[in-house]
Amino acid sequence: MKGKELRLRRFFSKGHTVIVPIDHPVYFGPLPGVADVKKIVSDIASTEADGTLLTLATMDRTVDEIGNLATIARIDGTHTKLGHNLEKIYQFATVEHAVAAGADACILNVYVGTDNEDELLGKLGTVAEDCERWGLPLFSEMIPAGALRGHYDPTAEKLSEDELADQIALASRVGAELGADIIKTNYTGSPESFRRVVEGASVPVVVAGGPCGDSVAGLLKMVEDCVAAGAAGVCIGRNVWARENRVEVLNAICRIVHEGVAAEEALTR
Repeated sequence: MKGKELRLRRFFSKGHTVIVPIDHPVYFGPLPGVADVKKIVSDIASTEADGTLLTLATMDRTVDEIGNLATIARIDGTHTKLGHNLEKIYQFATVEHAVAAGADACILNVYVGTDNEDELLGKLGTVAEDCERWGLPLFSEMIPAGALRGHYDPTAEKLSEDELADQIALASRVGAELGADIIKTNYTGSPESFRRVVEGASVPVVVAGGPCGDSVAGLLKMVEDCVAAGAAGVCIGRNVWARENRVEVLNAICRIVHEGVAAEEALTR
């Protein structure tokens, strides 16, 4: 559909994409780094990043700061860190609302392997149909049950790399089969295992950043490895805006993704 093609060009005008999500307060509340949404959106727009991911309410409040950034609208949520039903995440906004607001795409979270996966996969199929009707690209954040707790809690027990890669590969392909245009998902731990995800997905895959780590060097190496494995780009939030030098770090990520600069050189250029 031509509308989808035109909108996706904004994310991939440089070949690969760098997206900074700031939708985290839907779950976490007022995290440090995104309390001032106008400032963080302005900072992102000052770099070579391609887009940002935010709620429609935040998009409305930051129209002047968004500049040339492509926008992805978060249209589901309905759980917070105070609740006890992490896997329950339902749609709270419509595709039509996202189009009317000027979004270039929308995004859903879908958990595969949870007790309610039938409801979440049904949500994905229904929204994919709506996106097709309105010409709006659909990103789907596909997270297998084995990685779900770790996505929100870095201290949770982790799967082995092979187990994680198998589950992420399955979830990613399911997302594509049900209508997602772009898959956002977790990194598996190595270029070799993540390449299995990319090769099996059948649509472009962008990599989530996860909880903020201490090492900028480690973050940049992960970005380099993701691109080497065939990822279409990255969608990194906390590992960018939770840092004091977030503009510098984000520009380094852009150099790796857009220009192929090595991770160890990206901060020095």
